[in-house]
Amino acid sequence: MLILAAAALLIINIILLAKIALMRRAAREIAEEFSDKLAGDTNTLIVISSRDRAMRRLAGEINRHLRELRRQRRRFVQGDRELKNAVANISHDLRTPLTAISSYLHLLEKTEKSEAAERYLEIIQARTECLKQLMEEFFQYSFITSPDVDTATEPVAVNAVLEESILSFQAALEENKITPDIQITEKKIIRNLNRAALSRIFSNLLSNAVKYSDGDLCIGLEESGEITFSNSAPDLSEVQVERLFDRFYTVENARKSTGLGLSIARILVEQMGGSIRAEYTGGRLSIRVRFPLPLS
Repeated sequence: MLILAAAALLIINIILLAKIALMRRAAREIAEEFSDKLAGDTNTLIVISSRDRAMRRLAGEINRHLRELRRQRRRFVQGDRELKNAVANISHDLRTPLTAISSYLHLLEKTEKSEAAERYLEIIQARTECLKQLMEEFFQYSFITSPDVDTATEPVAVNAVLEESILSFQAALEENKITPDIQITEKKIIRNLNRAALSRIFSNLLSNAVKYSDGDLCIGLEESGEITFSNSAPDLSEVQVERLFDRFYTVENARKSTGLGLSIARILVEQMGGSIRAEYTGGRLSIRVRFPLPLS
């Protein structure tokens, strides 16, 4: 009897071990298929070879959530596409009347007017220029997120583009009483980049510094290729710094910004395989940009 009991127990153990092995195999299949479905753009669902009811029920439940996830993703993609199209259309439609307004204001400058009219005209011109800048940011955002945007790269001297960008902002820097401390390595830093996109990145970072700097600005390009824009910003918080690159986020309820400048910079940097990050230490904001070394 003991021998029969031992044999029966052995058979049961073998069956249980086989069952566990099959369930482990089914679990691996579910995990692998789930990872594949999330990584790939496909409408297929998880299929497993196991006939175990519990494992098939688990696969079915995951498939149910997978369908819902795909439905939500389609809604998000559609909404994002509609937003980009709306931004592009609005910015395009407003550029023409804004250009006309600017032209008429230019003509008004040449006419005789009272002191009050002169003051009002200056206010209108300032507001018009501000609106043109906002529309330009909207237009640039819709352009760079378009699938038709030119992302062709070539060997570019980062030093030269950075120097050109700083020179183009000379008037704005002087107007805001900012004398930048510029430290650019003499070593030529060559990276495979889109020159126009790199110029736009530097322009947006400089524009952000001009708007929010406390009067100082340090710009550096190291031999490692890291580019740094640093300025005092004592009123910032860690939460604000973490959100600087978010779309439509502004540190203040600013009337001179859409909150797209840094978001555009991040998109362009990442499109070219680079990285951009913000650091905040001792009341000082530093934005650092790196691009990969060219393949030899």
